[in-house]
Amino acid sequence: MRPAGRLRDSSAPGGPDVLDLFTRTRDGVVAVDPTCRVILWNRAAETMLGYTAADVLGRACHDVVRGRDPVGNLFCHPHCSVLTMARREEPARAYDITAPAKDGSERRLNVSTILVPGPSGNIVVHLFRDVTPARAGYPAGVADGAVLPGPSASAARWSDQLTGREREILRLMARGEGTQAIAQRLFISPATVRNHTQSILTKLAVHSRLEAVALAFRNGVI
Repeated sequence: MRPAGRLRDSSAPGGPDVLDLFTRTRDGVVAVDPTCRVILWNRAAETMLGYTAADVLGRACHDVVRGRDPVGNLFCHPHCSVLTMARREEPARAYDITAPAKDGSERRLNVSTILVPGPSGNIVVHLFRDVTPARAGYPAGVADGAVLPGPSASAARWSDQLTGREREILRLMARGEGTQAIAQRLFISPATVRNHTQSILTKLAVHSRLEAVALAFRNGVI
């Protein structure tokens, strides 16, 4: 059975379907193919913004999210700077936007970006969480040079516990690399990759690779 909120696309990665993992994260997720079409909209995104997968799949990302900057200018548009950076494989820092929900209310979202390699180009995956209560009274920070909150104290503590190799593996996980690909890239055995992965999960107190990647992006560690 096809996972809820997923549009199958020829640009999706081969092998184990990385994108299907994002349907189960607690963060809201919108995945965009190289033509800017929405190909994944998970249940958490439905809960936060009210739009169902049927409402958004196949539409342009900027037509769905319609995020705005601190002074109300449109931030999500066909020439989005974050998507441009992603296509150039330049890292985009986490940023805040204000987006309208289906019921007309405005939600403050903190957004992180992950690239998932595909045969026809990178899939751009935006993970977002509702920070409306936490940001009350503060302007939304956008990607273009705004000062953003740094990693939390707890994130800094566990980040310091990761070895250089573990950080390297975590970065490759964030690019959608599997165990075999990471092993080949780092010239180590798959068993060693699995051991490092288990160590990362233990130190971050999470249960899956996806949770580890999402946590690291959310706290600005990678």
